[in-house]
Amino acid sequence: MAGRAAILALFPVIGVLGYPDTVPLVTWSSKSSPGLNNLSPDLQYEDSVSVIGRILSQDDICSFDTILVVNQSGLRSSDLHALPTSSALSAMLKTAPSSKQYPHVKHGASSSVQEIAESLARRCGSTWTSVSSATGPLDLDENSKHVVCINMPAVEGSLKYRKTAMLGYDQYLSSEMAKIDAAFTSHLVLYTGSPLEHQRRQLLPPSSEFDSTYTLPDNSTLHEGGIFKRYQLFSTPLLVALLVVFFIIVPIILLAVSALASLQSSVRLDAPKGYNTQEKKNQ
Repeated sequence: MAGRAAILALFPVIGVLGYPDTVPLVTWSSKSSPGLNNLSPDLQYEDSVSVIGRILSQDDICSFDTILVVNQSGLRSSDLHALPTSSALSAMLKTAPSSKQYPHVKHGASSSVQEIAESLARRCGSTWTSVSSATGPLDLDENSKHVVCINMPAVEGSLKYRKTAMLGYDQYLSSEMAKIDAAFTSHLVLYTGSPLEHQRRQLLPPSSEFDSTYTLPDNSTLHEGGIFKRYQLFSTPLLVALLVVFFIIVPIILLAVSALASLQSSVRLDAPKGYNTQEKKNQ
């Protein structure tokens, strides 16, 4: 029973740490959009850049006064699921005339997303703007159409901290969307995530100019810091494997060794039947 309980206890860990190479992608519009309504569910099998490119290349995309592309490093699908039903994001998705949600799409390069947004601004004759939420509220000219890329603060840390932080980001989006609703007749929002900086470095492809006569670098070329700064030792599969070993396999082995030791001890203490110590002395 204890072993079964330990296995069941691992499921929440796997659920939180699962899909490490994916990000959520949600999009909605303030008016009915045939382009959004006709998006295929199969887009979930493509990477985020491809999905964003497909959304922003719809025939009716230039009919929107404002298009917001919100990117947040470290964002997970579980972060959005943890938002209460009373949150602004939940309400906007629920009441939007058109919306789509892709909980797990493979992440792509955030720089490519900005290039797509810039290209869209030129295509639609809109003003392109790239801002950070840390710089303050948006200031958009009501007489122009806009394509805006908003970079939100990274989400990382414990589950409790992430949940609290997401509530603050939800309030920021709610405030900005209220101003956009008041100033413009229509808008489309695309909200997605991207890898954290240290994850992005790990995902970089090897250089195409790799020398086939590769030689080991000397110590002077190694990065400063210990092994934990140079290598990713604790990946998700390794952490799960360690949990299984320490909480299931090791207790079973210790229990088996203890039982075997007890059995051997009882055998040594039991004297053979018919054995008489007095007779042994007389001989």
